[in-house]
Amino acid sequence: MSEDLRTRQAIDRLLMAVESRDLRAVHSALHPSAIWQNVPHPASEGRPAVMMLLAKILCWSDQVRWDVISSSVDGHVGWYERIDRFWLLGEEHAVHCNGVFKVDPDTDTVCEVRDYVDLGEWRARVTPVLQSLATRPAEEVVSQHLSAVGTRDPVAMTSDYALDAVLVRPDAQFTGWSEIADYFETVPVRLKDREVVFGELEASDYHVAGVTWEITDAEGRVASGRDEFVVTEGRITHQRTSLDSDDF
Repeated sequence: MSEDLRTRQAIDRLLMAVESRDLRAVHSALHPSAIWQNVPHPASEGRPAVMMLLAKILCWSDQVRWDVISSSVDGHVGWYERIDRFWLLGEEHAVHCNGVFKVDPDTDTVCEVRDYVDLGEWRARVTPVLQSLATRPAEEVVSQHLSAVGTRDPVAMTSDYALDAVLVRPDAQFTGWSEIADYFETVPVRLKDREVVFGELEASDYHVAGVTWEITDAEGRVASGRDEFVVTEGRITHQRTSLDSDDF
């Protein structure tokens, strides 16, 4: 395989991961020492910092699509002209970018991105929307999460969790977005043809909400329990599940 093709595949893998909104895929496509700079603003240095930068918009987006207008690759570097599209609260927000991507040939991961974009104009349009999302009460955030459970889409189910969120179940604890997403990957298979029925959502204060639930099949109740959620700045930061019966 040619060097140019390997570089293009590595960049395309990152772009596809961004569109998937799956932070696990984004993490895998980035080099551990990755740098992302929205020129001329300061760069986010290191994969954890880049993940925080991207998660701020990806997790709150209903859909993401990055349309490549033109691209060119030479060696380990690619130049990509794009229109980055994000759907937030049902409304599309688009921004034009010119990105320079550098790929580490030893790992075939993206190690540097320099995006040339009018970030001031973009922030002026998007910041009010993000602030609105960040100030949602627990009841609203948890309600959205419960709707996502109905889709049985693991990424949708995880999208309302913070990067450092903790999910505690009677037999296990999942720490961080990726571990929680891995847990939700198991849920559709375990549910099979069963139905999840949620009780009335109860908010004890602005940051805390709880809900009871039952899982039923054709023969009746399979499992039941209660989830308690803590929400901080519009994201679930802690969830504790208690069970009335064996797990499903």
